[in-house]
Order: sequence, then structure tokens, then C-alpha cells
Amino acid sequence: MMRKAIPLAAFMAAGLLAGDSWPGFRGDGSSLTSARGLPVAWSDQSNVAWSVGLEGYGQSSPVILGGTVYVTSTVGSRKETLVTAAYRLSDGELAWLDRRPSSAPTEAHERLSNAAPTPVADKHGVYAFFESGDLIGLDHEGKQRWARFLPRSEENWAGRHGLGSSPVLSGDRLFLHVAPFGGGRVYAIANEDGRDVWVRDLPPAPSFSTPVIVQHEGRSLLLTTAGGGVAAFDMNNGEEVFRRPAKGGRGYAVPSAGVAGSQIVIASGEAGGTHAFRLDAPDAVFWTADKATTEYSSPLIAGGRVWLVNSVGVLFELDLQTGQQVSTRRLPSGCWATGISDGERLYFFGVDGTAAVLSQSSGEMVATNRLSIEGRVYGVAAADGSFVVRTGNQLVRIASKP
Repeated sequence: MMRKAIPLAAFMAAGLLAGDSWPGFRGDGSSLTSARGLPVAWSDQSNVAWSVGLEGYGQSSPVILGGTVYVTSTVGSRKETLVTAAYRLSDGELAWLDRRPSSAPTEAHERLSNAAPTPVADKHGVYAFFESGDLIGLDHEGKQRWARFLPRSEENWAGRHGLGSSPVLSGDRLFLHVAPFGGGRVYAIANEDGRDVWVRDLPPAPSFSTPVIVQHEGRSLLLTTAGGGVAAFDMNNGEEVFRRPAKGGRGYAVPSAGVAGSQIVIASGEAGGTHAFRLDAPDAVFWTADKATTEYSSPLIAGGRVWLVNSVGVLFELDLQTGQQVSTRRLPSGCWATGISDGERLYFFGVDGTAAVLSQSSGEMVATNRLSIEGRVYGVAAADGSFVVRTGNQLVRIASKP
């Protein structure tokens, strides 16, 4: 049963402080936040403001805008129902819930994506993409603005593992990288009405990776990664600006690129695969890391370092300019969620509910925290004084002053 929506229009019109929001995948795509007063220590007994059970199951990260947390999930053994829900950040109260049938039900399985793409929000509303190919635009009261089914006739986007790429927003356009097991596609979509602004087909190269936005020589570029290769598109007209050949291998499917000015870091789950290049010389390799790997989380670039966590919890610290390994240490758990930096501390949320807090300047451990959860931690969002942690069927707010 849908609850009455909580009006947000006045709040949205007034604008938001950057620290109050985490509007999309990895926040603004960097995993950096200006949020103030983030909690450092917590447990089941302390600094947990609220915990709510979610309808269905999902692997997307939560997003935060206007004092509201948005999250997606699916329901049913074939993911027959798609769910987008909004919760008040202050107390976890359900504001509204949108349920709709999937246009292409697919088996729900641990090794297949399940509401994996993270939604993205702006002042007009929230945009939810599902691996079925359904893309939905809702306003902040949960009313549909538009909805589309993106696959062309007879296309099946289930692939080997489904889809995981999240939409990103820039201005009045929504950008989406779809890379199933067959040929992929990049969309620029008007967020007002859901129409295509431009569409570009891609060669076959499966990827879960979410595109990133970079600025170079006065142009806004959309960078997509797949199979270790990178393609850059002019965000205005879809022109392909450059393409780096794929290095191949299983290790490039999930992490997004890391961006530091004109330097791009491509992470791999295979030793010797993580590397960097520069936008002014896209055909060259700037550096290669010998050992640093990450299978699921994306590189966190903070404090002149590149931080990578692999599936068994080894944290690699690399020098941003040389790629040389500065240190390694063992975290309590591997991470699927990318680490977060507030400029002073680094936060790494493990899949098992543990979390390590490190000093950004020294790399020393500040705190180790644990939450009792079922399943995995898939994603985390940060806003002033709070983290919101998402497992498959649970949403938890950790707060400095719950």
C-alpha cells in the first residue's frame, strides 16, 4: 500500500548544500564528499539512527537528495516487479513506493544482477534503470513523469550476468551505458521527457561499469569502459573523440574509471592490469601497477593517492603520479562498495558489515566498526552527519547523533 507522499517542492526550490546530497552512483561519480560531521565509530548498539526492511531485493546503492533516500529493488523469482522507494533521511519513514511490472522478467539468481543499477536524482525527480531495460522517470512525490523500455526488437539484455551500469546526469540529459554480452550502446536521453537526444552503438564488450564525466579542452566527455578499453564521447552530440583498445581479461567488467583532472585510472581484477592514461595522450599508458587489483569497487582517488580494495580485503595505496605501490594492508573484509573520502578520513565498507576508517594523510587505522547484517553490503551514500548503508533487503542509517 502506497503511503502519502511527503511534499519536497519547497525544499528542492531552495537548493541544496553539496554535503547534504549523494545524488547518484559514487555520489557525483568521484566518491568524494563535502559532508560534515560524518560518524567515525558505530556498532549495533551505538550511532544507528534507524534500520528499515526493503521490499524485495536489490544490489543498487542508495542515493540522497532533499532529505530523502531513494533506492531500488525487484520482487519475485523472475524479478517480475520493479520497485523504486523513497525514505525520509531523518527517521527512515517511507515517503512513497512505486511498483510496476518488469517488461522483461528474468531469473533472479545470486550470480545475476538484481536491481544492480543505482538510480540518480536531480531537482526534477529520480531516474531508475533496471537490468530488464526499463528506464523510469519519477517526480519527488513518486508520480511518473515518463517510462521507457530500451531494448530493440528481439534484444535480450540478460547476457551472462545481466546489467549493472548506472545512469549519470549532466544538466538536462541522462547518460546511460548499456553493455550486455552482445554489442553495447550509449544513450543521451532528455531527462524532461525521456526522448533520445543521441544514441551510439558500441562493439561487443560486456561491462557493468558506470560511465564517468570529464572535462577536456573545453569539452564535456563521457568515458565508458569495457574489457579494459575506453571510449570517449562528446556529451553534446555523441561524437566519438577517442577509443583506447581493450586489454581484455575478466578483470575490467565492474569498476568505473577514476578521474583526477586529466588523468584517468582504469582498475582491473588481474595483476598488471590496473593502469593510468592522460586525456592529452589517450593512446599512451601513463603508468601500470604491478600488483594492485580490485574486482568490484572502483578506484578512490584522494590525497594524491589511488586506493583499491580487492575481493579478499587487501587495500592497495598507490602514488597517483607514478602508480608505485606505497603500502598494502588488510582490511576486515573485501568491499563491493567503493571507499569514500571526506578529505580527512577514508571509509571502506566491507561486504560483511565491517567498516574501516583510516586517516587520509597517514593511512593509519582510526576505527574498525561492525554492523550485524544478513547478506552483503552493496552500496553506501554519505550526507551531513550520516552514512546510509544498503544490503540486499535492508537500509541502515548510521549517524553521528542518532
